[in-house]
Amino acid sequence: MSTGIDIPNDVIGLLAETVERGASLLAGGNRLAGPAAVQDSPAELVPEHPAGFVGLGLSFDNDTAVAVVLTTPLADELCGGSTTDHLRSALQVLIDEVAAGLGAPLRDAVGLTDSAEIVHFLGQRPVVLGAGIFDGDEVVATIGAASASAAPAAPVAAPAPEAVPHLDEPAPAAPAMPVAHRAMSGSAAGATVSDDILARGLALLADVSLEVTAELGRSHLRVSELLALEPGSVIGLERAAGSPVDLLVNGSLFARAEVIVEDGRYAVRITELVGNGIGT
Repeated sequence: MSTGIDIPNDVIGLLAETVERGASLLAGGNRLAGPAAVQDSPAELVPEHPAGFVGLGLSFDNDTAVAVVLTTPLADELCGGSTTDHLRSALQVLIDEVAAGLGAPLRDAVGLTDSAEIVHFLGQRPVVLGAGIFDGDEVVATIGAASASAAPAAPVAAPAPEAVPHLDEPAPAAPAMPVAHRAMSGSAAGATVSDDILARGLALLADVSLEVTAELGRSHLRVSELLALEPGSVIGLERAAGSPVDLLVNGSLFARAEVIVEDGRYAVRITELVGNGIGT
């Protein structure tokens, strides 16, 4: 971002967490959220779609502004309509989560109906981070956060006025969407994701079904041996009698267990969790 302002890491971290907190709530189904990335212009937060877009501008008491922009079809799907009232009502959970992350209450919410309004709303602050929400290769929503707190707490020389973007600069007639490509590549200016954000992201996956396989053992056969098999043939496994079975989640080793019978069916009792430093 070419503002001529030295952006402290704590501001970048706060804005990145705010953006990713909101983006994770807009993801789901086939939609995936990209990571936060510093934007050259708020106009990059405008998704290109034939049906247009609608947005909601949120101002918080700590001088942070957040713009949530959805394509009109996604707004109709998620919010039941594309008016400011529809967005404000349907996105209340997102608003509450962002406010909790910022530690500041919501001051005001306004509708954003074109790129000039988005540029004006976020452009009043010199630091802008954003992320795209994707449905396949298409950007269906964006979320951006901007802060006026671009200077560290210690006194520093004020930036020259010409270094700060002017509010009356015209917005591009047909803004491009490089934020989408940067978000997919993960170039987030050194921002990190907190454990809290990771936990919220995992919560979105809580209802995803995974295949769990109990593997008793394996063996290797030559083609000639395979062709010689018939009913009654015995195949020796590489595992010793009494050894625990492996539990695989989507093909990856997750735990080891012993085989038991419960209610007339085979079952397994976990004896050890493995992988990623997880112990018994």
